[in-house]
Order: sequence, then C-alpha cells, then structure tokens
Amino acid sequence: MKIHFMKEDAVAYFKGNIKSNINLYLNDNYNWIEEKYRVYNKDRESAFGEFKLEIPKFSLDMSNEKPESTDYNNVKIFYCALKNISDIQATDERLWAGMAHSDLFQFMIYRCKLTKENINEKKILTNFFFNYGKKRSLIVHPLARLWWVGRLLYDEKKKDPFEALEYLKNDFSTKVFSLFSSNFTNNPTISRAILKALFEIELSGIKVDRKGYLELIRYVNLLGGVIILDYLSEDELKEKIIKHYYNINKSN
Repeated sequence: MKIHFMKEDAVAYFKGNIKSNINLYLNDNYNWIEEKYRVYNKDRESAFGEFKLEIPKFSLDMSNEKPESTDYNNVKIFYCALKNISDIQATDERLWAGMAHSDLFQFMIYRCKLTKENINEKKILTNFFFNYGKKRSLIVHPLARLWWVGRLLYDEKKKDPFEALEYLKNDFSTKVFSLFSSNFTNNPTISRAILKALFEIELSGIKVDRKGYLELIRYVNLLGGVIILDYLSEDELKEKIIKHYYNINKSN
C-alpha cells in the first residue's frame, strides 16, 4: 500500500488555519482537506505527496473503548509495517501530518478521542502536527510515538523482537514519556536493557511502581556519567539495573 506525506506548504496552511477548520476534524473522511487546499492554491496541486516506499498493508487496532490501551498492539503493527523508513524520514513533520490527515485520519479521531465536547485548537495542533521541539513532538504525536517506540525497542535478533515492549503494556503513555525524556533515548540497546530489566523484575512477582521505575531511569542516567554505557552489552547493563533495584529495595 501507499502512504502519503503532507506537502510543506500544506502543513503551513492547515497549521495556520486550525481555528477555521476545527469542526471538520470530526468528519468521517478527509475529503475536506483537498477541497480546502484547492481553494487556497487555485487547483494547482494536491495537499499530499505519495511516499515512494511501498508499505505492507496494515490496519491499526481500534477495538477498545479506551484507545490508549491499544498502543501496545499498535506499536507492533505500525512499526513492522513502516520499519523500512529511515530515521531521518521518521523525524519529518510532513510524514506524520500527512498520514494523520489522510491514510490514518479515522484512527486519529479514535486515538485522540475527538468529540464535539472536547475538540480545541491545541488538541488538533498537538496531535495532528508538531507543536513542540522535534524530540518531544516525536513522542507526543500519536503516530510518531508508535513508530519511535518500535524503532528503539525492536530487536530482530530475538525470537520475540518486541520482548522489551512487555513492560510498557500497562500505563503505556506515562512510561514512554518518562523513558524517552532521558538522555539515552537515541540508544536502542540502553532503552531495551532498562525495559527488559523491569519486566524480569516483575516476572519474579514484584510490582515496580512509578517511583521505582523513575529511580531506575535516574540510575542509568547517573551511571552514564561514570562509565561509557555503549561499552556494555545489553545483558550486562540489564544485570546492573536489576542488581541496583534489589540493592535499594533490600529493606522493603
């Protein structure tokens, strides 16, 4: 299947005209995007361009009344479908704005829980475009977030390439924001080691609460100031994290 990006001029146009278009985001389809843009540019071109890479056909999970609970499954679906795009392409607002306004428009309405009662300019700006610096926007934008979580946790060497994703199965958004706000988020090995350590701890019957989770992220950040984490294998770092957790929780 083909996916679409939004042309730079179209991004600027729709980003600057959210207020006048806001109720159209509740439509069942995105035909209005092309209609509005043709009026704006006098029928010269489409608002979208076709992404050159052929993508395997996929459908995102929209089965739960709580859309956030589908993120875990959708990371797997979405990243596997788009794993051949480059990191540079995956940091481009035009790609995510394009898919949000076309190929995955219905999913966006579902995931953002858009209703007449809650729709507002900031909600559209934040979810359909980039509203912050690039790093934060990649985690805030619902589609970019799915892809980048997959990008940093996917390990093709494992029988289950998404093994590290298991710890994020519950309370996905909160855990993702905490993890990807850290200094090491561009290193898949470190990110996977942390999540695998946490999952292994929980498999032993211990529930790692939010305080414990943040403490381990803090530990890895501090550890990175003492040793070069890149020199450690994923398993070596995972064992250090597990050992640290049990050391600080001996009295509990």
